[in-house]
Amino acid sequence: MKRFLSLLLLAGASVVLLSGSALGRGPISILSDADFTAENGVAGGTGTADDPYLIAGADVVAGTSDVYGVRIENTHASFVLRGVIVENAADANGAAIRLAFVSNGRLEGCTVSGSVNGIEIVSSPGIVMRTCVLSTTGLGLRVTGDSAGQFHEDIDTSNLLNNKEIYYYYGLDGATISGLSTAHLTVADSRNVTITGNEVVNGDGIRLAYVAHSTVSKNSVYRTSPVRTEHGVFLLQSNDNTVESNLLQNNRLAGVQLTLSSRNVVRDNQLKANDSGIRLVSSDDNQISGNFLYANVSGILLSSASNGNTVSENAIDHENTKLGISIEQADGNRIERNCLTNCEVAISLSDQATGNVIESNTLVKGAYGVQLSGSYNWILKNLIAQESRGILCPETYARSVTRGNEIRGNVFTDDSQDVYLNLDSTANHVGENAFLGEGPTLVADNGTGNSWTIAGVGNFWGTAAIIDANGDGVGDTPIAVYPSNATDNAPRASWSPAGSGMGVLGTLTSEGVTITNATGGSIQVSVLVADSDIDRWTGFRAFPGAYAERYPGILFKFDTESRVQFTMQTVLYDLDIAFFAADGTFAGGTTMKANSTDVYGASGPFQYAIELPSGTLARLGISDGAKLVLP
Repeated sequence: MKRFLSLLLLAGASVVLLSGSALGRGPISILSDADFTAENGVAGGTGTADDPYLIAGADVVAGTSDVYGVRIENTHASFVLRGVIVENAADANGAAIRLAFVSNGRLEGCTVSGSVNGIEIVSSPGIVMRTCVLSTTGLGLRVTGDSAGQFHEDIDTSNLLNNKEIYYYYGLDGATISGLSTAHLTVADSRNVTITGNEVVNGDGIRLAYVAHSTVSKNSVYRTSPVRTEHGVFLLQSNDNTVESNLLQNNRLAGVQLTLSSRNVVRDNQLKANDSGIRLVSSDDNQISGNFLYANVSGILLSSASNGNTVSENAIDHENTKLGISIEQADGNRIERNCLTNCEVAISLSDQATGNVIESNTLVKGAYGVQLSGSYNWILKNLIAQESRGILCPETYARSVTRGNEIRGNVFTDDSQDVYLNLDSTANHVGENAFLGEGPTLVADNGTGNSWTIAGVGNFWGTAAIIDANGDGVGDTPIAVYPSNATDNAPRASWSPAGSGMGVLGTLTSEGVTITNATGGSIQVSVLVADSDIDRWTGFRAFPGAYAERYPGILFKFDTESRVQFTMQTVLYDLDIAFFAADGTFAGGTTMKANSTDVYGASGPFQYAIELPSGTLARLGISDGAKLVLP
């Protein structure tokens, strides 16, 4: 019995000792030179460059309410953190080690574990980092500053983040950075740098600060687990750069973020399942084009006075997309030739979005095509289809007024409601549009002083009975728009899709092509030419089926022979498709079913495909032995 009690007491003593060891000491907080004291872990030194203050071997364990493990700010003395261990810095807004507005700091052999964020360096140039090991679930290393010189840190690849080398560069000119596998890549204060073919996984992404005339291409930046990282590619105060052909996937914030960065080109990237695909903050005159954005919560976001940007030829898809393109507090942007499908809100203009042009976009199958709260914007020549509401001006309850917008030359088809103007809307102009459904019953004007005729041209009202006794193309009787009892004084008596605002499709050029059939006959076919990614992606999506027989087909041209497949989702009528090889020989054909989830392709490679109304291939004899005469 005595032996048992002795063992129990020894076990209890052992537990106490281990628990005390694991706790370590509490956070170190040094907010001025006077705080370099023994209480804050200083083991020696006088704070000079030759004899820096030394904090060595401390084991800092952050508590649940601690924002930082080690915090050194507003100091001028030289110091070294050597072999310092920081554990459990769990505050997502903090860091294990924060150095802010300090001089002459050095980190040697420090370890961060069990923490969200690792090391944060703020406006503190000249920091030296050697052999530090960071294991974090958020940002490993964050360097910020308000001038290029504040990013001049001496951080080499002896430092590790999540078992991968940290790559930190500044002052590069004309260098190429390629083939890296890392969790952190920063380039600062550099020119003419090429960053290509790198993989950045579960870490800090690719970060550019004060970089110009550089290219970020063919990199992969993504997460494989839900760690609290930020952006895939982040440009800060960086101008005249190109970000192209990258795979940016599952990043917690933006796939690409531009902050205070202008005249950059962001093109041909694949952005999948990020919070935002591309986000601009206070960034002007950038070109965002040719990107494929899939299953991002927000596709493209322009905010905080991001002005004069062009967003064109992007494809945005997936029902998880809450906002396709969102313009917040931004002026003078141009949104054109984009195709947005399955978005809850395809394009949103906030009450502080003014002077923006939304032109020739195809918006299909969502809750709202355009959500409009801003003023003095132009919404022109868009195809808005299969939406619960084509254009919605949501009620503002007098908090703001939706004023002076031009809604002109658009085509609305298969929407539950085409246009809704709110109580606080006034002096908006709605004209030259085609409402292809039940006419006036599909629009609602609750405002005051809105006009439904522009320069003597009204709208086409679909199935509404229009009498045009003198044949001038204008209805003899105005159309009333309720509940405001506004009127369209010049309703159009007829409408044709040719030359109308059919979104992306309406911008394609037309040409005649020749096909010889198996018997040697020559067939002339009128087609629209789809030779860019956005043209091919859009195709006949949402085209009003009642007009299909009177509209040209589409010739899809690819740069090389391909095996791509075609979808009929959001196409509401059957289509024939014929495939042709690079030399024009027939490579197969089939009928594609309306709104099918199937995919359609040829049995072999092809370079050209022609879509025509169903039954056309049989009628014209386009089958085995046919040949496309190449232009």
